Amino acid sequence: MKYIFILLIAIVAISCNYQKQKQNTDNKESIVQNDNVNAIPLILPSTLENRRDELQTYVNNAKINISNFSKKYGWQDLMKEDFMDSVIIFDNKNDFNIALLKLAGADTTMSLPDTYCAALEKRTLLSVSPEFYSKVFPEGIEEKSFEKLLTHEIAHRLHVRILKGDEEAMGPIWFYEGFAMFVANQFSESDIILSQEEIIKIMKDPDRGSYVKYNYIFRYFAEKIPLKELISKAKNEDFNDELILLLEGKR
Repeated sequence: MKYIFILLIAIVAISCNYQKQKQNTDNKESIVQNDNVNAIPLILPSTLENRRDELQTYVNNAKINISNFSKKYGWQDLMKEDFMDSVIIFDNKNDFNIALLKLAGADTTMSLPDTYCAALEKRTLLSVSPEFYSKVFPEGIEEKSFEKLLTHEIAHRLHVRILKGDEEAMGPIWFYEGFAMFVANQFSESDIILSQEEIIKIMKDPDRGSYVKYNYIFRYFAEKIPLKELISKAKNEDFNDELILLLEGKR
């Protein structure tokens, strides 16, 4: 009995030690994953410094959203290289405009619309503050709206990477903006309904229009045609025409 008792104690001790080692390993893996998410520098003005943890969480979640979406559709290999080297969030729209125009190599005196609130240019993600975004784009206010804004901008880079760097193959404006909103899950609770005539008019309009409507149109076709097929065909000159025929029940 004495030896059995000693053996039981030894088994329990080994088991406890294994669990402790496993827990330490899991914790290390968790730390590594968090380090990977946090690896990109977040640059803030002094006025936003006291919100660093909050804003860092938005950035981290946006990256996670992109990763989860990519895995869902079999694009996980495209996530091996990050889409950006730094993130800058501004408390002043004019500062945002100047920084973006400089990155793009454009005239810094150019006027940008107030609703132009974020961009991923030359591996730098730029954004205005959550409050400014909500102020100038009230139709975009929804749960996790700022997180979705950042996800949207990264989604454009994912789109280009899917197309092997060919930005010209992204398709018409309603499509590539619709794709970014689809990835970011923006306006998913919208109750807007468009008529057939409205859809066709928006699809044919080369000028930038309502993102809520773009979202509706994109989701309409994404329910009828596999996403990868839509993306591969968006570069075709007859892309809109084929979708309109489908819309009208002629194919």
